[in-house]
Amino acid sequence: MQHRQSTGPRAVFSASNVLAALGEALAQIKHEDRLTYGDLGAVLGKSEDQAAKYCDGTATMDAITLARGRREWGSRFTGPYDRLCIGIIAETQADFACMTRMAKVMHAVAAALESDGVLDAAFAVEHRSELENAGDAIAAILRKAGPKVVA
Repeated sequence: MQHRQSTGPRAVFSASNVLAALGEALAQIKHEDRLTYGDLGAVLGKSEDQAAKYCDGTATMDAITLARGRREWGSRFTGPYDRLCIGIIAETQADFACMTRMAKVMHAVAAALESDGVLDAAFAVEHRSELENAGDAIAAILRKAGPKVVA
């Protein structure tokens, strides 16, 4: 099996890169989901003005605010930040991890549907970890396509 090399150097972990990564992700979510700064602030538990500062990368975010964003938007929000924190995994390893994560959630969904024919709140609670892992895997694949272009 041939291993691909990374196409670029790893970003330096710096305060400015952390602020930029989170800010760009939040601004993209604002645009894609057609949200206002007030909407973002409501999710993050902050004011409209503070949400705007997060989007332009001029304000540091506390752990609770980061966690609220992660809970709402998952790796859409924290993906670039996560890559700064943990570095870049070899692409082939990441691709196989994606397949495994999606297969686990597909198995859980199939078993639930065969059992009682519904995917209810109890299913979501019981399988939250698998669902989130699959969502992160799909987000990793989508990141390879670059930013979504909205017309």
